[in-house]
Amino acid sequence: MTTRATPLKWLLCAAMALALSSATVAAHAGPKRGDVLQTDSLSMLVASHDYTTHQNSTLRNTLNLSGNVGLHYYFVNRVRAGMNLQFTERLWPKPIAGGSRFQRFALMPQLGWSFYDPFYTALIFSYAPRTLGGATPDLAVLVALGAAFPVSRRVKLSLALEVPFAFLHHR
Repeated sequence: MTTRATPLKWLLCAAMALALSSATVAAHAGPKRGDVLQTDSLSMLVASHDYTTHQNSTLRNTLNLSGNVGLHYYFVNRVRAGMNLQFTERLWPKPIAGGSRFQRFALMPQLGWSFYDPFYTALIFSYAPRTLGGATPDLAVLVALGAAFPVSRRVKLSLALEVPFAFLHHR
């Protein structure tokens, strides 16, 4: 009897294989004071739990695609300050009546620390004047822990765990 791997198991196995293969590559020098980092990314929330509404969300019931663009400056070796803009679109299911596929717009200033290549952490403030497909504001502080694995000289694959604390949350 064989078992079939679910897409999530396949993705986790692929990420682990990439991490292990990247660990054998010689370490790159960390970012230096004066370096500038431009971030352009597409991301998708795999799973979440909203402690305010007591609801879980996974790829099975909600599929949103977020685009992030940002610019960051290393003001000290390995420590950066920057700003990201986030745009999120609902792919599936259709938004509620009166809602829009354009789900979220957020300004996200942040402080980040590349503490040991390829690992980093960041403290992010999020101001989202648009959430849930409408003009519903959201303010939050997020802590991120991630790893950025080089794919080419100017491109990295990043995996991150983010833990948000919303202090002005949609109702």
